[in-house]
Amino acid sequence: MSPRRLLEIYLHFRSIILISFIGVTACAPSSSDDKPNNYKTAGDAAAFPHKVQAEYAEGFRISYHQNYKLLEILKPFQDKVDTIRYSLVQKELEENINVNNTYEIAIPVQSMIATSVTHIALTDMLKANDILAGVTGGEYVYNRKVRQRIRRGATADLPGGELNMEKVLELNPDLLMISGGQSSELDKYRVLMDAGIDLVVNAEWLETTPLGKAEWVKVLAALLNKEELANRKFEEVARRYHSLKDTVNAGGNKPLVINNMPYKGTWFVPGGGSFTARYLKDAGAAYPWSDSAESGGLRKAFEAVYEQGLKADIWLNPGSAKTREAITARDERFRDFKPFRRGEIYHNYRRSSESGANDYWEKGVVRPDVVLADLIKIFHPGTLPDHELYFYQQVK
Repeated sequence: MSPRRLLEIYLHFRSIILISFIGVTACAPSSSDDKPNNYKTAGDAAAFPHKVQAEYAEGFRISYHQNYKLLEILKPFQDKVDTIRYSLVQKELEENINVNNTYEIAIPVQSMIATSVTHIALTDMLKANDILAGVTGGEYVYNRKVRQRIRRGATADLPGGELNMEKVLELNPDLLMISGGQSSELDKYRVLMDAGIDLVVNAEWLETTPLGKAEWVKVLAALLNKEELANRKFEEVARRYHSLKDTVNAGGNKPLVINNMPYKGTWFVPGGGSFTARYLKDAGAAYPWSDSAESGGLRKAFEAVYEQGLKADIWLNPGSAKTREAITARDERFRDFKPFRRGEIYHNYRRSSESGANDYWEKGVVRPDVVLADLIKIFHPGTLPDHELYFYQQVK
């Protein structure tokens, strides 16, 4: 079923179904940083004093109008480029505003279910973890405050995999945030949309630059009326990222870097147009497949990467292997690699847990400046003498 048809069904049911919202867990008074934007209403109009705009992200666009915000997800799914349009309307004006060909969402959102740990990174950056009515796969959550909420029952832990629709209906959040995969996935959420639960597609994972991924915090900010805080937080990250990038791009040595680990004889490496390759470039490294335009993974024969491993200077993220012994247990030929002989192997498991949580895939999404600092420290140790590795650590 097409997104347009789902929109028609959703708007039809929204007009005839009475929605009862769950109460939001009480919390301590917010600091000035935590407060949503102040807005003024005049009749049926709302004025938004603070605005966000996408500068690096290519997957969304936000515009501001007299009485609503228009959020457009430009490529919500991997298999389609059809734009999904959302009209974000202040709760007290909801009955008076109708924007054609949009999904209407009442703002500010006060409760949300996150279906990816990257969504938790957004709420944490905006000091809004209290809106998390539920998360999927709680064992993979690294954030300490959110884990505490799960333990005391303030945030429900929904099993990973197929979303438990009955549990979501029971929690009755304002919003369900999903990660766009295939467009057919929208059909799975029809019952929730018919019940008045708003759904937003977060396509951050399709971005090809680190700052583009991090900028999706502005999408949640628009939903929470926290644009001022998002602008300030993101600008701090972007400014530091560019400053770090400038420290290594003036020239000089560029160590050769390989990454990942083969699986059943095939070695998948990031394409030259991927966000991983962008990190390597910005951190001042040479990458064997930097000329590839692919933004996804490249399928390489073992021998093709083995040839590069013999002369590479550094090996990043060797699969799940956390020790040198675990690496050679996979294949004794890895002993031939120059990074293995020199001990220049690093993985991003420093902030991880036994349950499988890894902060690199959580906080790292909104703090690309810290990831970049780690990589520069690894590639050019003398450039950042005071920086201690945060997400990465050396394989011993």
